[in-house]
Amino acid sequence: ADAEELCHTYRISGVPVVDDKENLVGIITNRDMRFEDNPQRPIREVMTAAPLVTAPVGTSPSDALSLLAAHKIEKLPLVDADGKLRGLFTLKDFVKTDKYPNATKDPQGRLRVGAAIGFFGNSWDR
Repeated sequence: ADAEELCHTYRISGVPVVDDKENLVGIITNRDMRFEDNPQRPIREVMTAAPLVTAPVGTSPSDALSLLAAHKIEKLPLVDADGKLRGLFTLKDFVKTDKYPNATKDPQGRLRVGAAIGFFGNSWDR
């Protein structure tokens, strides 16, 4: 139930699962949860367990997209040499990049957002 709530809250379709040392141990997706009728069942029993299709940190977007397509998956965890989760490519990343090619992003791929406020009324008090 916690994973389902997390996915609903953040409007995501799944999350990687790590142990207390950040080692990737599995992934839980909407597909895993859709067929589970016991919301009290531990995530480790519902998730798709390792070994998973992964890629090393530094994998290029084009290589990541090729791996997603070749394995017919929507999420590609990025792991370091010790098997620790360090990132995640999703098919949705590529869909949004195609849909919004002019979105401004920082060097880490995070969306840059700007805002402006007027200087009238009580704006100086805010």
